[in-house]
Amino acid sequence: MKFLLTFALVIAGFLVVKEVVPQSAPREQVGPLLGGGFLLNSGWTIRPAGDQVPVDTLPMSSAISNDGKYLLVLNAGYNPPSVSVIDIARKREVGRTPLPDAWLGLAISPRGHFVYVGGGSRASVYELSLNPENGTLTPTRDFLAVPDINSKGLSFIGDVAVSSDAHLLYAADLHTDSIAVINLQSGRLIGRWKCGRRPYRLLLPPGDSQLIVSSWSDAAIYQYDANSGTQIAMTRVGSHPTDMLWLNKPVPTEENGSSEYAARLFVAAANTNYVYSLGVTHGGQFRMLESINVSLSPMHPLGMTPSALAIDKQSTRLYVACSDANAVGVVDVSSPRSSVLGFIPTGWYPTAVRSLVDGQLVILNGKGLGSHANPGGPNPNVRG
Repeated sequence: MKFLLTFALVIAGFLVVKEVVPQSAPREQVGPLLGGGFLLNSGWTIRPAGDQVPVDTLPMSSAISNDGKYLLVLNAGYNPPSVSVIDIARKREVGRTPLPDAWLGLAISPRGHFVYVGGGSRASVYELSLNPENGTLTPTRDFLAVPDINSKGLSFIGDVAVSSDAHLLYAADLHTDSIAVINLQSGRLIGRWKCGRRPYRLLLPPGDSQLIVSSWSDAAIYQYDANSGTQIAMTRVGSHPTDMLWLNKPVPTEENGSSEYAARLFVAAANTNYVYSLGVTHGGQFRMLESINVSLSPMHPLGMTPSALAIDKQSTRLYVACSDANAVGVVDVSSPRSSVLGFIPTGWYPTAVRSLVDGQLVILNGKGLGSHANPGGPNPNVRG
């Protein structure tokens, strides 16, 4: 990084002081700037790096098709929810499929071309079929995540995860603090477990023996037996844990490069400025290794909002979507002590980040490239 310093040099002689007439600076207004970028109402100016591909309101999560050809994006803002299909090579949206409701949960089956979406207030999970030739999504089945749809209460389905054999699907029910288990062959709900409060992300480590759940309200990560739902352990992290990332590459802790851990788990805690690195022992226990500060400065107040994670194909660089900083942090995680290398400017409020095999980085900008008037709605005083 280069720092430019400006020096005022006074040469020997007379210094003539003239009356300085103050001139008012041009008025700044929220909107596009003459020099490029967009001034937000928060005072931030955004000038995102890379190519921008429009999708729908509030893109929240993404998934890559098994052939690596398509990027799927779940949109869940004020417009009706939908799934956008992006042709990665052409960097353009080739299809958009509306859904009755959705929030956060988006997963692709490790076998075949089936896509699963958490159905939000509909207390369901939607199955869609992805055509590998043209990227078309076709709804195929709906799965109930509650025993009786007529008495679903406050059930609200968010994240979903699919087992490696494509046999079981797990769905987070945020408002009832539960995990629903669905048999994908029969399409039936086969179990519901109580879990930590406000389950956010679900993660199935290699082997599918455990289900790991981040709990928004408990500031904790829970481990459950993936077959019975029995709680194995609970590990405290920072406030509002959101995304998790499993890395089957333990950090060396000794000079010979060996490690007492089998893997690492990274956890983004959105109500802090930290990503937590947990060592996973060979017995499956979690132990805190370090808290990675993604602040812009050492005394930075809360507000980076680390909310999503990705890793490059070499498993050496961790990418952290810092939502309220309008940036993605780049962290070197190849050494015993991680270090922040810098930040990539994004659009307004990045919600997810994904590293592609060709080295490209995909970032979802939850609020796009700026704000605009919406005289046509939505209007909370008008029924839809």
